[in-house]
Amino acid sequence: DLVNSFVEGTFNKVQVLKSFNSRSKFTKSIPLNNISFGVKDIINVDGYQTRCGSKLPSELFTGKQSSIVTNLLNAGAKFIAKTVTAEFAISDPGETRNPRNLKCTPGGSSSGSGASVAAGFCDIAIGTQTCGSIIRPAGYCGVIGYKPSFGRINRDGVLLFSRSMDHVGIISKNLNLLDIVLPVIVNNWKINEKKMNNQTVLGLPEGSYLNLANPSILKQFLDVCNKLETRFEIKKIHLVKNISKYNDDLDKITFSELYSIHSKWFEEYKNLYRPISKETIELGKAISDEEFKSLLKRARKAQTYVQSLMLEKGIDVWIAPVAPDFAPEGIKTTGDYRMNSIWSYTGLPVITIPTGANEKNLPYSIQIIGKFGEDEKLLKISHMIEAVLKIKSLKNEWELN
Repeated sequence: DLVNSFVEGTFNKVQVLKSFNSRSKFTKSIPLNNISFGVKDIINVDGYQTRCGSKLPSELFTGKQSSIVTNLLNAGAKFIAKTVTAEFAISDPGETRNPRNLKCTPGGSSSGSGASVAAGFCDIAIGTQTCGSIIRPAGYCGVIGYKPSFGRINRDGVLLFSRSMDHVGIISKNLNLLDIVLPVIVNNWKINEKKMNNQTVLGLPEGSYLNLANPSILKQFLDVCNKLETRFEIKKIHLVKNISKYNDDLDKITFSELYSIHSKWFEEYKNLYRPISKETIELGKAISDEEFKSLLKRARKAQTYVQSLMLEKGIDVWIAPVAPDFAPEGIKTTGDYRMNSIWSYTGLPVITIPTGANEKNLPYSIQIIGKFGEDEKLLKISHMIEAVLKIKSLKNEWELN
């Protein structure tokens, strides 16, 4: 396996064979009978150590199985393996490579989850996102990523990075899988068969946010927007004056909370932490309680502001590139999360879908960002967007032929 997406010693061969031998039609009692899944290795699965991509003793992280794992198993899904994570879901990556181009990173920190799905090793994989750790690996690997509205998937049995910002979500090989998986794992999922009558409005977040994108990414994204204009209304809206300020605030909040989670281990095992983890925890230690409270207040204001802006401008979803550039070469970095952070910071739901690839087979992808708590509507609009892009793609192929 050149991809190196599974944690060594966790590949469940027996379950894989059972999974492929028991493929059958879905039933209401076991709706996920045909689905195989991986689990990011900061999440507890009964019978498996949680190692967190770290050299610290795994006994420190033992605990009850996460309810998202239990829910998937109870619905008939088959556990395949633990997936590689950056150490403690921070930024020191493992050995995982991008299946689309083995010279490149799959992104992180849910690197193993994104790569496993993209390589076809499993149908879905559970990941977590503090800044951009579901959306970016999904985008870099050319598969589907889903980060819920904050709090809509339970986080029990997960070693958190940040109590205020962490989301549990999934990476999936296609959008249709979300239709059957999300009702199983998302709290109070509402299946609404009603068609949306009104014109769906997509917001284009101009200004400092969109200016982060490199020219090639921006050009392809604007080409995608042109295709979508045949079906949707697109409004250009300035999202925020200075995106860096929001990204910096998110970093400080998460670093402070990371220190509070690791403080009980850090002094004893300091030498076992990897360099970026060590540096990040030290930065978090330096943030005072007073500054932390002030940062949280600002975050709550930003959450209210973005939600109000969507209502005021009549925006159903935002659309944006997944990252400023393609997946970087090498596996020493997890990539650039500056275009993801604000959606974690504001707690909004996000789905990412691939929209093409460059000459190195590295994917282009877009983020589709919904209103808070409206994950069901976001999924419906994502299907609509994907359908338009597929129709356009087929039409262009036909014209070329």
